[in-house]
Amino acid sequence: MTPVRSRSARSVAVILAGLVATLTACAPEPTAPQPELTFGVESPAAAPATTTPPRLRVVTVGDSLMSGAGLTIGEAWPDLMASRAHLALTNLACGGMGFVVEGECGTAYAGFAPAVAALQPDLLIVESSSNDFWQDPDEIRADTTATVDELHQAVPTARIVGLSTIWNDESDIPDDNAVTSDALHDAIDAVGGTYIDIGQPLLGHPEWLQDDDVHPTARGQKAIEQTIVSALQDADVLP
Repeated sequence: MTPVRSRSARSVAVILAGLVATLTACAPEPTAPQPELTFGVESPAAAPATTTPPRLRVVTVGDSLMSGAGLTIGEAWPDLMASRAHLALTNLACGGMGFVVEGECGTAYAGFAPAVAALQPDLLIVESSSNDFWQDPDEIRADTTATVDELHQAVPTARIVGLSTIWNDESDIPDDNAVTSDALHDAIDAVGGTYIDIGQPLLGHPEWLQDDDVHPTARGQKAIEQTIVSALQDADVLP
């Protein structure tokens, strides 16, 4: 399927420039408050410090189904997942992109490896894409393997999760859905990651698709998010 242009797509150069600016910013150390001095009375004991566990840092890489094409900011399934599971998430999805096909950002998935390296997530989620349908199967496998290996090298300590390809609401699923999904499965296994077949969350629900019959509505994105969160929990990726 050929996705329409995502309003939220950004160029790789802009993404990397923003990351560099954020990661290199240096804020001055705050001055520690001076203790209050008391005379003739005993100072009350300091209250025990409470700490909040750091949020899991997550990066997602995918296509326009992941970026939320045609919807407002915050309605894409990674954003919904981040809100529900209290994650620190960066969504690097871009319309028209796949492991083989270059998308609106002017690159295939491999072009986002520097951004992933700069972010150093605890968890990296990558989804295979229908944008690669009808490409040469050998090229799909080769590019998927090379890209996943590059991403693994960029964040060697991160847990890498691969998600199967999502089609639309039709029961007649193209054979290339298995080609792209299987290629990612093999690539994820090769780097010791976790592959999850999430099935087809939109199957049988044409009302969950926008007028282009390709991109999910907000309700469709919610269905995808519920399916993926449940699958990640079953795989002990999320609590």
